[in-house]
Amino acid sequence: RLVGIELSMFSSANEAALMVWLVFAVTALAAADDSCDAQNLMQSFATQRFAGIYDAGPVAMTNFAGQMPAAVSPETSCSQTSYLPSAIEKKFKEQAVQLTNDRHVLCGALKGTSDQWLVMNLKNAPVTSESDIFSQICPGPMATKQVIEPLAGLLRDPRFFCLKKPERFAFSVDWLVLADNKSFPSTKSSNSRRIFFDAGGSTFVDALIFFLTKYEERGIEMDQIFVWEMEKKNASQYWAGTPEDVRAKWEPRLTWYNGIPVSTNEGDMHNPVHRIHKLCRMGDFCAFKLDIDAPKVEDTLVQQLLKDHGHLTEFFFEHHVENRLMHAYWRRDVNFDQNFETSYGLFSALREKGLRAHSWI
Repeated sequence: RLVGIELSMFSSANEAALMVWLVFAVTALAAADDSCDAQNLMQSFATQRFAGIYDAGPVAMTNFAGQMPAAVSPETSCSQTSYLPSAIEKKFKEQAVQLTNDRHVLCGALKGTSDQWLVMNLKNAPVTSESDIFSQICPGPMATKQVIEPLAGLLRDPRFFCLKKPERFAFSVDWLVLADNKSFPSTKSSNSRRIFFDAGGSTFVDALIFFLTKYEERGIEMDQIFVWEMEKKNASQYWAGTPEDVRAKWEPRLTWYNGIPVSTNEGDMHNPVHRIHKLCRMGDFCAFKLDIDAPKVEDTLVQQLLKDHGHLTEFFFEHHVENRLMHAYWRRDVNFDQNFETSYGLFSALREKGLRAHSWI
C-alpha cells in the first residue's frame, strides 16, 4: 500500500511477490539516498512497456494480457470455418469512421463495454457463446470453437483515450485474447511444431519476450523463432535488458536476420509469408507478428495472407491508417487513403478465413 498499489490487482502470487520485493527495494534505496523519490521510481517502473501495474480507473492495468481461456465454454467442435462478430464489434464496424474520429464519441460508444471486456479477460473464466462482447471464430472443420477479442474502438486497449493520460494505455495488451493449448489441442502433441515469426524485432524485450512468455503460460512453448530487423545491431543491443536465464532459454531457438529487411517477393526466404507456407504444416502452431512501420510492405504481405495464409494460426499487425486521434502516435507512417473502416474490413476478412488476426500496438 506504500505506493497505492493493491496486491489483489495481480493475477498470481509470483507477480504479487515481485511487486512486494520491488517496493522494499525502492524504499530501501530511497532511505539510503535522500535524492531518491520512491513514489516517482515506482510510477516510472509501472509505465514501462510490458512491465508493471498501476491503478488506472475501475480496472487495474497489468500489461500481462488476458487469462481467459480461448475455447468457448462449453467446448464445442466447429462444423466449418466461420467467424461471428459480437454485438459491440458489429456496432463499430457499421460506423467505423464516425465512432473513431472523435474522443467523446469513441468513449461514449465504448462506455459500459470496456470494463466488462477487461475484467472478463483478466480473469481465468471461460466465455459462453452468448457473450455480447467477445467474438467467436472457428479456424476450420472439427476445430475447437474459440473466442477472440472484438474489433472495436481504435483496435487497441478500449481505455485508450477514454481515461486520463491516454499514453498509459498506448502499449497495453490487457485486451488481447491469445490462443492456448486447449483451443489448439494439437499443440500438446510431440509431433506438433510451434513456430513464431517476428517481422520488425527491434530488441528481444520490445515485444518478443511478451509473446514467448505469454504463449508458454498458455501451454504453447515455441520451438523455433525467426526474427527480421532492418536496423543492424550487435547482440548486446538486441538482448539488452533480457534476464540471463531468459536469454539462455530462447537464444538457441532464435534465428536472427540482423540488418535484413523483410521482402515481399514471393519465394524469397526473407518473405515471412513464404516461410510460413514452407515451414508450417497442419497440426503445427504458427504465429506471426508484423510491425515494421512500412505501410506499403506491410500491406503487400497482408494481401498475400488474405490470398493464402497457409497453416498460420495467429497473426498480429498494427495497421496504420489516417485518423485524427492516432495522428500524434503514427505521424506520417500511415496509409493516407485508408481509415478504420479499412482496418475493420481487413481484420474481419482474415478472421473469416479462420485466422486469429489481432490488431497490434
